[in-house]
Formats: sequence, C-alpha cells, structure tokens
Amino acid sequence: MIQIRIIKWSACYLVFLFSLAYMISARGANNSIYLTQAGSSALTLNITQTGGGNVVGTSVARATFSGNSMTVDLDQIGTGNTLAATVAQSNSSSFTLRSTGDTNTSSLTIGGTGDTASSDFDYAATGDSNALTYVQGAAATATSGNTDLVITGTSNDLNITSEVVGATNNIEIDGSSNDLDSRQTGNANHSLSLDLTGSSNNIDVDQTNASGSISGIVDIVAVTTSGIIDIDQN
Repeated sequence: MIQIRIIKWSACYLVFLFSLAYMISARGANNSIYLTQAGSSALTLNITQTGGGNVVGTSVARATFSGNSMTVDLDQIGTGNTLAATVAQSNSSSFTLRSTGDTNTSSLTIGGTGDTASSDFDYAATGDSNALTYVQGAAATATSGNTDLVITGTSNDLNITSEVVGATNNIEIDGSSNDLDSRQTGNANHSLSLDLTGSSNNIDVDQTNASGSISGIVDIVAVTTSGIIDIDQN
C-alpha cells in the first residue's frame, strides 16, 4: 500500500513554488493517497492509480484543494476505487477527473468554503455500476463554475446538486439503466444541458429559483427507446 500525504503551502513559500508540478503514479491494488493542498500558487498535479481498491481521500479524510490557477488531472483505472475530494476555494483553475472501470465511487464537493469563479470541472466515468455524488456551491459565497460530466456504461448512479450563481452543467450519458438526479437551487440563473443516448434511463431534473424574475434553462436531447424523464421548474 502506498500512502502519500501532501500538505502545501503557506503564502510565505509562494515565491519558491509558483510553477511547481507533481506527478504521482501508483500501480497495483489498494493504493491510498491523502492530500491537503492550500495556498495561491499555480499548482500542477497529475495522479494516476491503476488497479482495484485504490483510494484518493475518504469520507472522513477528504482530499482538499484550495488555491487559484491550479491544474489537477486525476485518473483511476480499475474496479472498486474511491475518490472523495473537496475543492474548498479555487478561481481560474482546471480539474479533470476520470474513472475507468466498474463499481467505482466518487464524491466531489465544489466551492466548499469559498468561490470557484472561472474554474472548469470535468468528470468522465466509463464502466458499469459506478456512483457519483457532486455538490457544487456548498458555501454561500461560491459563484459560477462550469461543469462537464460524461458517463458511458450501464447502471450508473449520478446525484448532482448545484447552488452556485449561474450554474452551467453539461451532462452526457451513453448507456442503459442509468439514474440521474439533478438539483439546481438558489437565487440564480441555472442552465442544464443533457445529451442522452440509450434505454431504460431515469432522469429527474429539478430547477428551483428563489426569485421569480430569474430564469432556468433545461436543454435535453434524447435518443432512447424507453426510460423516464421528469423535469420540474419552479
């Protein structure tokens, strides 16, 4: 088992760490990475885990990112892998997360304590029986961030909650018997775009705006022979 803990960095070190880059690669089973990153440097972090039962963060010890202009690329390849990460605050950053395999579990919290303006969050899962819980804008100060989710496979479960101002969520699902539960709430202009291909998929979309003068947009393109699509705008 590989256990790596990175604690980074107080502001006084930024002059030395402005262009620092990390690359972590773990092959085999049951590798674990526990990561806490803090500061304002332009961090570049690449993580690849190959095998089964690998972990990046847990429900009680989440991988945590805080800082601006970061580039984070994380790949988990195998079965039964776990990702639990929080982007507490990060402006003008890019996060790309990929899960390839079956029965993988991912939990992502974006804007846990602050803003995530002008940041991009891309998540792609390829395989069956994977689960994603995605919370965007847990902090009241969090504002817009763009989210792209691509799911390919069967029997995958997605729970998406967006509370940020002007949430833009683009979702692609290609496969069968997948479940999507999307909630966009708060006093904000929200947009959801869904491209759906496959059969027996269940889609539940809920847009709730606190102000009647603020609009929500849902754009769905579905090529499917069966399934349920339920849209509620309030």
